[in-house]
Amino acid sequence: MTSTTTAVNTRVNELIRTQIAEGRQIGVQVCAYSDGDLVVDAWAGRMGPKDGRPVTEDSLFLSFSTTKGIASTLIHMLAERGLIDYDEPVAKYWPAFGQNGKDRLTIAQMMSHQAGLHRMPEPFAPEHITDWDDGIRRMEEGVPAYEPGTATGYHAVTFGWLVGGLVQAVTGKHIKDLIRTEIAEPLGEADNMFVGIPHGLDDRLTTLEIVPAGEGLPIEDDAEFYKAMPKTMWQHFNSMPFREACLPSGNGHFTARSLAKMYAALAGDGSIEGTRLVQPDRIAYMQQLQTADVDVVLGMPTPKSIGFFLGGEAEGIHGPTGPRPTAFGHPGAGGSVGFADPEASLSVGVTLNKMSYPDPGEGVTLEICDLIRSELGVA
Repeated sequence: MTSTTTAVNTRVNELIRTQIAEGRQIGVQVCAYSDGDLVVDAWAGRMGPKDGRPVTEDSLFLSFSTTKGIASTLIHMLAERGLIDYDEPVAKYWPAFGQNGKDRLTIAQMMSHQAGLHRMPEPFAPEHITDWDDGIRRMEEGVPAYEPGTATGYHAVTFGWLVGGLVQAVTGKHIKDLIRTEIAEPLGEADNMFVGIPHGLDDRLTTLEIVPAGEGLPIEDDAEFYKAMPKTMWQHFNSMPFREACLPSGNGHFTARSLAKMYAALAGDGSIEGTRLVQPDRIAYMQQLQTADVDVVLGMPTPKSIGFFLGGEAEGIHGPTGPRPTAFGHPGAGGSVGFADPEASLSVGVTLNKMSYPDPGEGVTLEICDLIRSELGVA
């Protein structure tokens, strides 16, 4: 279905219905803004592998690390207000964090996954996700896997407590509340953007066909990849305790429209439809490369800015965020994505419930994003 009549929207509708017919999607939403105008707003498919209800425009999809982009946007908003400085140590604002050699780690380094705190407790237990206060404490007392600032390793889960602990220390408020009051409500998306699902939304929740990250890949069981993302963690993400917990690194529930609208502001001058998130000059910090080193968790070079993954090409191949290194946003495990491409004045949000891990240069999400770029002439 659709609520937009542009030519690119028609093509996207055709593509996602083809993907569903081929069994490569179950349910999906796609939204895109170009020059601040809504040009794609499409949805199709079923609410879950065993849920035949049709996806609607307000269905909520658990979007894993796409959540990091929303949390990072909040950090940039706080920096613009002078509450934090990217180049100052985290411990300046959060003194309890400065234990075990973490006292000099800067906010910019922490936000670009250089803290060395990517490891989850072993063996994994569900409360390691659902207990917020324990997660904060583990970050405070954590011993880095390497000297902070000397390497980068994707903090797949722990990023949530790092950013949440900083926000709490600076503002005295919970990050899930600030995401709602500072981003979701001003954008008119308060009912479509959640980090921690409140009661009463069960009928809007899609169900994931879960495929654990790393499944089928030649990754050793004792690799840092699985220390950051335990194999036994994934089975719980459809459960209500996991949905209701606040995990600003990985359990955000969004519509594609809410993602695309937030990034539409960041793809422009920092505002959308009269709502300003940041001033125009703040966007440069979101695009500013912090590290492109080989990631010790992901095992490949991963260009990162302050809280976002950057676009660009490697050996002629780009991901959903696109070929321009000035594009920024965040993918989520299994295929969701939200990003801004300021050079193209483009933002895109994709939410889906059939997780997959295609080879570089392939996959349903890349097909969707490339089609949008091609149809708009910004490929």
